[in-house]
Amino acid sequence: MVIIVDDADRENEGDFVLAAEHVSAEAINFMATVGRGLICVPMRTEALEALEIPPAVAHNTDPKGTAFRVSVDHAGTATTGISATDRANTIRALIDPASKPLDFTRPGHVFPLGYARGGVLARPGHTEAAVDLAELSGLIPAGVICEICSADGEMARLPELMEIGRTHGLPVLTIADLIAHRRDQLCEVERVGEARLPLAAGVFRAIGFVDRSNREHIALVMGRLDTGTVPMVSMHAEWLLGDVFGGGRDELDRALRRIAIHGHGVLIYLRDPQADCIGAGVARHPLSRHDQRVADAILVKLGIGEIDVPATVPHTSEVRCARLA
Repeated sequence: MVIIVDDADRENEGDFVLAAEHVSAEAINFMATVGRGLICVPMRTEALEALEIPPAVAHNTDPKGTAFRVSVDHAGTATTGISATDRANTIRALIDPASKPLDFTRPGHVFPLGYARGGVLARPGHTEAAVDLAELSGLIPAGVICEICSADGEMARLPELMEIGRTHGLPVLTIADLIAHRRDQLCEVERVGEARLPLAAGVFRAIGFVDRSNREHIALVMGRLDTGTVPMVSMHAEWLLGDVFGGGRDELDRALRRIAIHGHGVLIYLRDPQADCIGAGVARHPLSRHDQRVADAILVKLGIGEIDVPATVPHTSEVRCARLA
C-alpha cells in the first residue's frame, strides 16, 4: 500500500492506494478507519463492461470526470456487504477472470471506477494512478483506493499525509512522479533493423528504432562511434511532404554533409506523431521534450551519451557534438 498525492491545483488530496490483487479484510479495515474516505476500485473499462457494470449516471457532470460505475456486492459471499471481509471478497471477485455478471448484486457497497484510456498521461487522477501503478508492478491492472481525511472530517493535506506515511511506514508518491515515469517509459526504444544507405554525402548506416508508442524512428550513422572522439549529432523532426518533395531535403542534406566532413556522427530522424494525417504534413512539427527524450534513448542505444538541446528547440536542431556515454 502507498499514499498517492495529486496536484495542489486539482483535488489536492491523498489516497491510500493498494493493488487489488493484494486486497485483504485487514487492508480494507485500515483504509476505512485511518483513511475515513470512500473505498473504490479503479478498473479498466473493458473489464467493467465484461461484468456488465454500467456507469452510475448516463451524463457525468463531475468536474474532475470521476467515472463512477454502479456499486456492487459479490452475490456468493456477501452478508451485509459492508464489512471489511465482504468488501474484500467483492473486490477479489471483481478482478477474477472467471467472474460473470450474475455473480454481483447491484447496488452494493463497493464502488468500481472506470479508468481513462492512456492512464495518468490522459487524466492525472487517483483512478488512473492506481491502475497504472498496479500494471507497472506486473499485477492485474486494478486497484483499491480510499481518500484520506483528517480526524475533523476535512481532507488531509500534504504535511498530515507525510506524517501518516511515516507513522504507518507507507511511501508517499505524487501523480506527477508517476506521469514522469510513464513518459520516460514511452521514450524507451528498441533497435529493430539496420541497412547500408549510400547517399550524396557518403555511405551511412540506417538503423531503425521503435518507441513504446510503436512510432518508428531512424538514425543515420556515419563512421565508428567508439573512437574516443566526440561524434556529431543532428536531430530532425519528420516533415513528410517537405523532406520528400520540398525544401526539407536541403536541411537534411546540409546536416548529412556536416557529419561527413566531421568524419563520424548521427542524424536522428524523429517521426511525427501526427504523420498518418496528410493535413499534419504541411509543416515540420517542433521538436518537443518528448522528442529529446526519444533521441537521448536512441543515442544511448548507439553508445553515445545524452546531448544538450536548448530549452526552446526549433524544428531542426543544429548539428552539435554529443557527450560520450
